[in-house]
Amino acid sequence: MHNEAPSGKVNAQEERRYLALLFADLSDSTALSDLMEQEHYGALIAQLRAIYAGTIKRHGGMVERVQGDGVLATFGFSGGEDAGRQAVQAALELHDRVRSMPVALPAGFTPSLHIGIHSGLVLVGKGGTTQGKHELFGLVPNIAARLASCAGPHELLVSEETLGPARRFFVTSPPTLLPVKGSAAPVLVYKVDARASSSEAVRAAYRSGTGFLGRADELALLNAELATAMAGGPRALAIVGPPGQGKSRLVDQFLAHAVQQGCAVLRGYCERTGAEPCQPFLHMLQALGRKSGSPPDIERSLVLTARERPHVLFIDDWQWADDASRVLLAALRARIDCVLLVILCTRPEGAQALPVDRTHALPPLGAAEALQVVSARLPGADPFLAARICHAASGNPLFLEELCHSAQRGEPERQPGRVAANAAWLSQLVQSRVQGLDRAEREFVQVAAVIGNVIPAWLLERLTGRRIDDAVLGKLVQRDLLFTGERVGTLRFKHVITRDVIYDAVGLHEREKLHLRIAEALLSHGPSASREDVLEALALHYHLGGDASNAADYAEQAGDKALAASALDRARALYRVALAALERQPQSAETALRWVSIVQRLARGCVFDAMRSEQVLFTRAVELAQRHGERSTVAGARVWLGYVCYSLGDTRAAIRHCAAALEDAHAAGDRRLTMHAVAALGEMYCAAAHYDRALPLLDQAIAVGRQNRSEQRTSAGLAFSLACRAIVMAEHGEFNKAYALFDEAVSCIGRQNYEVGASVHGWRAAVLLWQGRWEDARAAAMDSWRVAEATHSLLQLSIARGISAFADWMERRRPESLATILEVSEWLKPRDSCLYRSLYHGWLAEGLVDLGRHAEGRTHAVQALLRGRERDVLGLPMSCRALARDAATHRPEQVGRYLAWGMRGARRRGSAHELAKMQLCAAEIAWQFGEAERALHLLEPAAAAFSRMQMDWHLGRAAMLRLQLQPATARAA
Repeated sequence: MHNEAPSGKVNAQEERRYLALLFADLSDSTALSDLMEQEHYGALIAQLRAIYAGTIKRHGGMVERVQGDGVLATFGFSGGEDAGRQAVQAALELHDRVRSMPVALPAGFTPSLHIGIHSGLVLVGKGGTTQGKHELFGLVPNIAARLASCAGPHELLVSEETLGPARRFFVTSPPTLLPVKGSAAPVLVYKVDARASSSEAVRAAYRSGTGFLGRADELALLNAELATAMAGGPRALAIVGPPGQGKSRLVDQFLAHAVQQGCAVLRGYCERTGAEPCQPFLHMLQALGRKSGSPPDIERSLVLTARERPHVLFIDDWQWADDASRVLLAALRARIDCVLLVILCTRPEGAQALPVDRTHALPPLGAAEALQVVSARLPGADPFLAARICHAASGNPLFLEELCHSAQRGEPERQPGRVAANAAWLSQLVQSRVQGLDRAEREFVQVAAVIGNVIPAWLLERLTGRRIDDAVLGKLVQRDLLFTGERVGTLRFKHVITRDVIYDAVGLHEREKLHLRIAEALLSHGPSASREDVLEALALHYHLGGDASNAADYAEQAGDKALAASALDRARALYRVALAALERQPQSAETALRWVSIVQRLARGCVFDAMRSEQVLFTRAVELAQRHGERSTVAGARVWLGYVCYSLGDTRAAIRHCAAALEDAHAAGDRRLTMHAVAALGEMYCAAAHYDRALPLLDQAIAVGRQNRSEQRTSAGLAFSLACRAIVMAEHGEFNKAYALFDEAVSCIGRQNYEVGASVHGWRAAVLLWQGRWEDARAAAMDSWRVAEATHSLLQLSIARGISAFADWMERRRPESLATILEVSEWLKPRDSCLYRSLYHGWLAEGLVDLGRHAEGRTHAVQALLRGRERDVLGLPMSCRALARDAATHRPEQVGRYLAWGMRGARRRGSAHELAKMQLCAAEIAWQFGEAERALHLLEPAAAAFSRMQMDWHLGRAAMLRLQLQPATARAA
């Protein structure tokens, strides 16, 4: 057991810090050293180094190393949140001072620098003669050096992650992507040309293109305050909230309304360092055309202009206001001879004794508002990703926006809900809050971050040796770090992002020690029976602590527990932890077979939400089974590889793997596994619409499943086989038999939220769609959606939503329904899953052609036909109908070919309902061409089939066409 209290640092020599790094070099230095006398060049370098030292120190930086004509400087050691901005200000002054150096250079040369600045997490070690004050490790120094090398003379290249919203304080070029060796993705950079004027900075507070959402109550409050001010004398209001809460953006939205009401608006902001006295009011004075003035002059100017027209004065970051600004604001509030509304935005630490009439604490966004923000910033985000982002941001608009930007960058291996590594400016903001604590409090927060987002109070007290009293918690609450948790006896981080930033800044070795101490504390706390409740925590702490053996054991147990509860996403993550832990152990046949066993359980979770990137795991499981296992082991691995291929839409490969699995299971004499392979192969043939091959296998599997069925346990395999047989019955037009099979399948599932239930309900919805029962199809799709949401199956969620949207389209003909189908089909693109993709394309092809959007409809129809090569054929008849209707308008000679394709495909499938729909479509087009007799000839068998199959909606459509045909056929007779 480890009982010693943790140290606040990784060790005495190293620590992780979020820093901004500045690299600067003298341009054309090689040519200058060659052309100048050595003494003259040495004097130039000496003068340059003096400029480096003075300028960097003046802006809060530290010269780390000077080598030749170049310098490396760091910003952020003091813990300030504006390290990136300080670095850029220093770089601009370096350019100005070097440009004006009193030095004689050879003809054609002027003194200039090229500078690069990049920010991020840096491992800082003790320096030396060659390394400088500190030795800096990681990718950040390399990227900063790369930016400097890419900058031209007099140029400054700054990464987007260095500045973030502080970009508004500078004049910059449009962003460009710069490839960097060693970095997985190119770096977004700006050329920074100058500091922005104060008026430019206050007008550009946020990234362009981001609209305003929510905050209706707060806007109403501001409008009420404006009305009060316009009715009688100056008013002052403070909006209080932590960084990123949306204070400035709220006020900015209100100011647009105030202008419409006839008010003039003046803005200013306070700064933590380097500000002039009365700075926010000087900004306002400059906007009025005056450069400077004393406080009485400023007061007089503002009052005079507010007498002529109502004015709103907005001051941001009031927590950094100087005493002169406070006195001036008090003087303005005392005036009664003008119409003036003053709005201050301040953080909680600056909210004491505010000189205002009213203070409003701005709350986080509500759940609905947060989802609205994610939908606007990240169009097409799937519901699970949107929920993770909202959870991680906890209603903070700035965090919401940054998480959406991270997701937009497309980092599939990054845990959703974590801010991207290239949001260093945001990490520095969090770091500044932590640096404001004393050493013991910093250790307290760092240990909490290693424990997790929700922290048992007893565990934190045991690890730190410090009680959690009101004073400690109050300070952490004020810093917007830790709060009392929802569960008794717990704390939690206010924002998941905050926890992640603090966690990443804890040194690797110290972190690993803490994870192991946490695991040991969890094991020793309470009776052994309660260990079941902390399996997942034990797995993760042992994994992150580097104990591969315990990590594999607990992750496997926790994964089994999650799988039994149908928590598929958690099971999947835990099994991946177990597999990674096994990879770190000595390899043997026993370890390999255990790896195969875990992969097969992982497949149960993946089959309902497969990702292409995971397919390699199941392929490897087959290879390991062949190398180390018996033939039955190989059969089991192949069955699950077949299921995963099926879930990815690779139906041909799925059939091949399941057929091989059946052969292996037969040879092994394993009856249970043989029946599993029989059922799987039948289901794969059903997916490929090879119904003649599917039925005998399904019937065999169903018969055995019914014999072995127990009322005490879920019969998931039987339920899926029954659903597949129901599909075949529905394709043959025997819908009542299909629904009876679906009912039996539902009875096999037992509890409501078992994962296969989403498939059963989803297929029932699809069959109801085939029959034209739109309202019933939506209800069944809703049942599928409910189970898919509970089990976190994005694949089933997408299909259910698509079915519901197409039913809505067929009944109400709303274009929004087609937009929904397109959106839900996009959810699966990051997973590269194509299961039943032809259905989405078929729905869209028919709908878009009906809407008159022929080109888009043709594109989706072609995509559906291409999917047919993988035996994904369910959407083909719809696409053929869409192509035929499109050709009837533009290329009549092609109509017959598309109709023939559709009818041939329906007959090959044995799909009675699709054949009847193709005949109805052919009849409608024939009537469109004036061929009444031919139309009637096609219509009669279709109407008879609709009547026989109880397809009332389609039968009604056939009846309408018959009414239209009657006059023409009567004349012909």
